[in-house]
Amino acid sequence: MRWFFLSTLSIHPSHFCRELNPCLHCGLLCAPRSGRVFSGIQPTGVPHLGNYLGALENWVSLQDQYPSVLYSIVDLHSITQPQDPTQLKSNILDMAASLLACGINPEKAILFQQSQVSEHAELSWILGCLTSMPRLRHLPQWKMKSKVKNEGSVGLYTYPVLQAADILLYKSTHVPVGEDQVQHLELAQDLARIFNNRYGELFPEPCALLSKNTWHDGVYTLMI
Repeated sequence: MRWFFLSTLSIHPSHFCRELNPCLHCGLLCAPRSGRVFSGIQPTGVPHLGNYLGALENWVSLQDQYPSVLYSIVDLHSITQPQDPTQLKSNILDMAASLLACGINPEKAILFQQSQVSEHAELSWILGCLTSMPRLRHLPQWKMKSKVKNEGSVGLYTYPVLQAADILLYKSTHVPVGEDQVQHLELAQDLARIFNNRYGELFPEPCALLSKNTWHDGVYTLMI
């Protein structure tokens, strides 16, 4: 059943990219109001006002603007930090309920738990084999958090590869992004190009939907 679900998402990039206005950041010629939006949020419990104003309000708006919208509770990303299993399970449920309360409509958007789709981790491994270590070392997430902790886990180091897998797995064409996360989206674009050059055209290069707000605590909407 899972493979059938994924096969329904196999839409060629040419269905999305047309000779219209280029994206604000990546310059790809992508038609507005077409394509597939993907974004994710870590299960930190009930979202606070900053989450809503910075990201979730935009999520609610996007589900009315695009024909295909996927939002994920990215619990695999959350375990780069120590987690209490019982509390994490509760946080996932709280986040799901809060997203629905904030206006995410299951009739308009797909809301799901990241770890329930094993292909996220599988594609992350494949993409990790296409990613160089120097490329990851220069990303802001690793620089910032590894300095705070003096050292970081392998999970934290490869966090951006999993982000790329989240986006590319569903052949997403648009990702809400804040300026502080643009480099992570660029990694997803690079990996799409590398994969396509080696193995044939499969992944569209995701375009940035630049956000006016750059503070998104716990929201990896590239707003991740």
